Amino acid sequence: MKYYIKVAIEHFGFGLMIPISIAWKLQSGLSIGQAAFTESLILLTTALFEVPAGFIADKISNKKSLLIGAVFQAAATIFLAAGNSLTIFVIAAILSGTGWAFSTGADEAYVHDDLLKDKRQYQKTFANITIVDEAATVMGMAFSSLLLLVVDDLRWPLIVAAALLAVHACYVQFGLPHSRRHVTNTESLYMTWRSVRKALRQTVPLLPLLVALALIYESGRILWQPHMENIGLSVASFGLVFALYKGAAIVGSILARHKDFGLRDLLVAFPVMLIALVSFGLDQKVVSIVALTIFLATENYFRVYMSTILNRMITDQRAAMLSLASSTRNILGGGLVWAAGAVATRSIQLALIVLALAKLPAVAYLLYTHYRVRTHKDVSLDEPASI
Repeated sequence: MKYYIKVAIEHFGFGLMIPISIAWKLQSGLSIGQAAFTESLILLTTALFEVPAGFIADKISNKKSLLIGAVFQAAATIFLAAGNSLTIFVIAAILSGTGWAFSTGADEAYVHDDLLKDKRQYQKTFANITIVDEAATVMGMAFSSLLLLVVDDLRWPLIVAAALLAVHACYVQFGLPHSRRHVTNTESLYMTWRSVRKALRQTVPLLPLLVALALIYESGRILWQPHMENIGLSVASFGLVFALYKGAAIVGSILARHKDFGLRDLLVAFPVMLIALVSFGLDQKVVSIVALTIFLATENYFRVYMSTILNRMITDQRAAMLSLASSTRNILGGGLVWAAGAVATRSIQLALIVLALAKLPAVAYLLYTHYRVRTHKDVSLDEPASI
């Protein structure tokens, strides 16, 4: 229960920021290209520090790693709220990326290793955490809109978010139980480093798949808020609209829970996803909202599939391999965000078309991989996956 409270506070704060963060940067004088650069910097910083942060978590305990991540996120939000120049927003991005690096991985490890006595309860507990995460984010998004209806200043949701994330950091320190596991011996850290080196060698054959997944994952989020303003939506309504988008993503995840994906499903749904992404850029308010809602439902539907196929392709060093897969996705995602922002300075519609075209070879490769694992005995989708 204590960890659920931690997740609720944290993600309510994130929900306050998500609908307006890009609009705030643009209102503060940044161009779309500069805003995209700061967003890509978050992903690149996370990728840079993700593996070292894992080593530190093993050294100092999962809870302390969560605390470091929470402090960095609170500091990042303070800089974001105070931002009035590119330099300040760059500092906020670096702090945020570092915070994510210390939090991701340590959160799951803390639940699995430190909170649960019965490890068989992990899947159920993780599912509950995900529900709390999504619900709190949606409520934060909705509250962001309500707050802006009262106070017409984008800084206020960010100030409230900064206060909540500061409370979250205090709660991690004083409200969560201490970590039971505390690895400090040099031999354990050396063995972990050997596992990472082995995973790096094993990543090479999987690199085309990891690149394909990273291309499909990128949704052009940097373009959503500027286009929503262009078609006449008020910034105050962004929170409610983003709550709708988040709801669509949740529906997509629910529909995929017990889905046995076949080639026909992929051949139908991938074109729907790409057409919806491009259609979002049309100058029609209803069409844009409906198109992005369909895109997010379809995208999340296949996030479950993509996670499953990746886990089934990985046969050894799973934790290290998934960490490296996440780093690959963040590095390539950061580059895509930056490129999308650069193209969007000319035309948001053009940027969406380029993004959709970039996904085509990735979709083709994923279809090929799906066919290969279905027809070859060395890699089987019929084996149980660990997700």
